[in-house]
Amino acid sequence: MKKPFSRRDFLKTSLVVVGGGALAGCVPIQRTDVAPTQALQPAATSLPTAVPAADGTYKEWISTVASKDPVEIRIMHWFDPNNPSEHNQELIDYATLEWKKRYPNGKIDWELVGWGEIDQKTPAIVMANEPVDISYNWGGATANWCNGDFIVPLDGLMPRWWTDTRIPAILKPPANDLCSDGRLAMAALGIENQCIIVRKDLLKDAGVDPASMGSYAGFLAGLKKIAAKPGFEKPYAFKLGQDYSTMDSISFFWNGNGLTFGDFREDGSEKEAWIQAASFVKSLMDLSPEACLNWGWAEVEQAYATGQIAAMDHGSWYYSSGRTLDVEGKIVNTEATGLVGYPYGPSSKKQQAFVSFSLTGFFLLKSSPEKNRKAAVDLMAVLNESRAVWKHQDGTVPATTDWTTADRLQAAYDPGIGWWWQEWDDVKKASDLVSYQGFVARDEITGAAFPLMVSMFRNEITPEELYTKMREIALPLIAAAKK
Repeated sequence: MKKPFSRRDFLKTSLVVVGGGALAGCVPIQRTDVAPTQALQPAATSLPTAVPAADGTYKEWISTVASKDPVEIRIMHWFDPNNPSEHNQELIDYATLEWKKRYPNGKIDWELVGWGEIDQKTPAIVMANEPVDISYNWGGATANWCNGDFIVPLDGLMPRWWTDTRIPAILKPPANDLCSDGRLAMAALGIENQCIIVRKDLLKDAGVDPASMGSYAGFLAGLKKIAAKPGFEKPYAFKLGQDYSTMDSISFFWNGNGLTFGDFREDGSEKEAWIQAASFVKSLMDLSPEACLNWGWAEVEQAYATGQIAAMDHGSWYYSSGRTLDVEGKIVNTEATGLVGYPYGPSSKKQQAFVSFSLTGFFLLKSSPEKNRKAAVDLMAVLNESRAVWKHQDGTVPATTDWTTADRLQAAYDPGIGWWWQEWDDVKKASDLVSYQGFVARDEITGAAFPLMVSMFRNEITPEELYTKMREIALPLIAAAKK
């Protein structure tokens, strides 16, 4: 969960439990074998005796050597260490040095993959039994990965301090929304909030109360009033440049009508609600500029930060990229930028605007050699500890529940972020909270849907025709994936 930035600049948190798309475009696979210099390695005489780890607290656990063997761990991540605004190299260095307190002769190979590619690369690695231990991804991939038996459950493998403090409520058995069989599939780093980012100054000028935009009809009415203002005839923007960014851009509007995009049923009971969602998306397409056919995350962000558009679907990680793009602070500030929930549709049971979230985190892969798994799990735990989470998050969002806002502001790279966190608090208080759900055969359905979504944008097919075509494609894919 995309381009010249990273998904964390898709899917970063203001609600979260522990630390989250992703703007970053796909970058070539890079291999960064991190081997700290001799000066940074602890002296042999200072190593504790290898004894069973006390793991009630992080301090006890990290101070105990787990193994002096020359274990080598491979982790695949969507990091872009060449993007200094993300501070990723800082996290890599920090996590490596922490992990080496437990594995002083160990080594970590960080294999850096663009986040748009990791969905496909991870299953391919497992099916080829390539010895990669850890992959980082978002929750939308988990249903497929559980179904494909690509991952090792973490139940009983993580240290006690981690299980006591780091499992989000949504992952605590039996309320596991990621794997249908209840497995603890992910060491969740982040819960990435998503909603709509709007030009609240333009809404005010057009006489639109943000609270009136909570339904499909109200949302369209508000945007149409902005569209009447000179220069904002097309105030919205979909990300229609690539299949995965398109799916990110539209999925939540199906959620607003009680469905996922891939919710196709043998009895056809989804038809009316599915078409309602598609019709709403088509109405938003009519309010989106033609240029968005070539836009991904970065281009939509650029358009918003420069005042070309007035609203976009996004997440809590936008602050950092928006500030980078809007260097003069004309758009991304407390007077101009605001947040509203996703609108609900006529088939929604709650009839309430909502914000959503998706989890991001680390997965232990089936292809991880047995001899590596304890060290791999320990690396996942290090990366979940509060200080590491904050390095991963840039301090742009409240990443952990065990720190106060004052603590977070002291650690934030940008101490001026307080107003953004307040925006998130306000929109969450006024909205329902809906977990983003992946769906079976998501990648295949997404790929098939992409050209059809572009055709609907171009008025070549209707929402009804989109439903008919997608149903014909999706039902066999769903059936095959469930075998």
